[in-house]
Amino acid sequence: MILTMKLSENRSVRMAICVFAVLSSVQCAEPRNGAEAGRLEYALSEAGENRKELLKVIDRYSENPADSLRLRAAEFLIRNMPGHSYYKGELLENYLEYYPLLRKVKQAKLKPEVAVDSIVGKYGSFDMSQLEYLEDIGTVDSAYLCDNIEWAFKVWEEQPWGKNVSFEDFCEYILPYRVGNETLSSWREDYYGRFNRVLDSLRASESPDKEDPLKAAQCILTHLRDSVRLYFTMTAPAPLPNVGPEVAKYNSGTCREFTDFLLYICRSLGIPCARDYMPVRGDDNSGHSWAVLWDKDGNAYCRDNDRPSVLLPVAASEPYRHISKGKVYRQMYSTDVWKESLVRSLPAKELTAVASRTKTKDVTGLYSSSLADTFVIPDSLMYGGASLPAVAYLCMTSRMDWLPVDWTAIENGKIVFRRIGRGNIFRVSCRKSGGDVYLTDPFYLGEDGHIHVFRTDGDEQEMTVYAKYPEAYAPHMKNGIFEGSNCPDFSKADTLYSIPEIPYRLYTAVYLPDTGRQYRYVRYYGPKRGFCDVSEIAFYDSSGEKTDGTPIGSKGIIDNRHGHANVFDGTTLTSFSCKQRTGGWVGLELDCPRNISKIVYSPRNGDNYVRPGNEYELLYSDGTWKSAGTVTAVSDSVVFDGVPAGTLYLLRNLTEGVQERAFSYKDGRQLFDQENEKWIQVNQK
Repeated sequence: MILTMKLSENRSVRMAICVFAVLSSVQCAEPRNGAEAGRLEYALSEAGENRKELLKVIDRYSENPADSLRLRAAEFLIRNMPGHSYYKGELLENYLEYYPLLRKVKQAKLKPEVAVDSIVGKYGSFDMSQLEYLEDIGTVDSAYLCDNIEWAFKVWEEQPWGKNVSFEDFCEYILPYRVGNETLSSWREDYYGRFNRVLDSLRASESPDKEDPLKAAQCILTHLRDSVRLYFTMTAPAPLPNVGPEVAKYNSGTCREFTDFLLYICRSLGIPCARDYMPVRGDDNSGHSWAVLWDKDGNAYCRDNDRPSVLLPVAASEPYRHISKGKVYRQMYSTDVWKESLVRSLPAKELTAVASRTKTKDVTGLYSSSLADTFVIPDSLMYGGASLPAVAYLCMTSRMDWLPVDWTAIENGKIVFRRIGRGNIFRVSCRKSGGDVYLTDPFYLGEDGHIHVFRTDGDEQEMTVYAKYPEAYAPHMKNGIFEGSNCPDFSKADTLYSIPEIPYRLYTAVYLPDTGRQYRYVRYYGPKRGFCDVSEIAFYDSSGEKTDGTPIGSKGIIDNRHGHANVFDGTTLTSFSCKQRTGGWVGLELDCPRNISKIVYSPRNGDNYVRPGNEYELLYSDGTWKSAGTVTAVSDSVVFDGVPAGTLYLLRNLTEGVQERAFSYKDGRQLFDQENEKWIQVNQK
């Protein structure tokens, strides 16, 4: 019998109680082998009528002593199976058509919203309650599990790097039949057939590298770089489960889909890998995930965001240096019991909220450059008169929401979180019958350990703001230069202006001294590693007339979407981006030589600067978000009077756009990042 049920509160509680029972059995059963036996029996008892299918697997590998490792692998999968589940239904299958459609949209040079509109228009809105919810423990049959085990052992035993993968790592990072909560399907043979040949030259070599799983992974990444075009977009028709092995092949979507694809490939080839992820980034509204892999010595590496074929050592100083990391987790197949002593004391209503963490491992310490191993919430930070609940949640900001990234059971009247990445804004909350209740104001935990609380101090201030969200491409213009020349190759050129800081507004105007020189060619030369990203440039002569000419420059990354002409089309919604990280340029061949007296430029952007004609509302944090008023912009800035000082703020565009992020305001500066110029520091002059 297949165990199925519709999404409901009862199902959530039941799942949480099951997880609790698993963790409790680990705590109570000694020694270790006894604990594993207890968990195995618990899993079999949860299988219901599917118990007989799982016992078939155990019986098959119990017959021959030569299958002892396969038996241990089967028991590993079964005893950790409770808590793994998936969704199934026609609506989900219909919505997964979105990903191949994205490829067609890209080829037609259309935006991903076209694909979204097509899917929603064809199938209606997405509703998870219309899907069938299934638990692995009640549905996985013996044939499926045995096939997965045989293929996993085949690649582990036949690949030369398999000798450097321990059985424990094999079980956790190669053996699992799923990578998330995707609908179950057989995928190993298909992926093996498609990608095993990529490693032929490595296996045939005499180099000791062929025994290093990281070298095999690097071969795969190089192959993907040369043969597969990725289409990244955060746009989606609905929050969907993991897309599964067939859909992942389209290489379209978010970092989750790209990571899934790599996990399927590597695990099908005996290369251990896992997914590490941040629930919420410290400098963005969304989370992020990536693949982590290991070399023969057990050192961990992950993919570089900007260079997908490059692997970076997993060390606090290396991967994703510009991303603030409050909490980082590794998705596991097995149950992580590092908080089991806390889980045992939780009431059922709290257990439902933390059950998702039982299949993860806290790896924040591997990625954070400044870690608070133990972080005690000071009494001075707590709201007065608040009664302490059983569980407290550490939250990070995402637009107007505060999303939980960690939890802890409150003991002896103290709230203690462990392994917290410093350099981020947090807030502590709890759950009560009326919903989420905050126990503190937002606060910044500095990289040196200091705490700054964002709280209205009774003073008021005038605020001039230029952006509602940190523009990721703005830092790419710092140290860029404008040049004039009478040589088409700029072999002899004069520097007209060098950009000294990250642009903080939509339009920056620079007035140049009169040198008496005239130029037939003018250009913007991007800084090192900046891709020459720029949205708009205008050159003016001494009479105040805007110069015209023919766009020239380096090859754009996608000429029709990021070509030269975009820089001179009069709109900041289009941009130029070079194929090369360094050395790119874009400019004009003028009709005749001109002197240049003024330059106006705009960074490549996502339309998050203040735009003339749009209506904006400024919110400030005072327990909840409160409005400081609305203003219609007449330029690329808006001014608000009488705003409470000392707290966090959020600018909303009421005309269009949804991307927005909290910021602080100090000494006339709008700060999206409290300590470093990781994305943008709005520096107002």
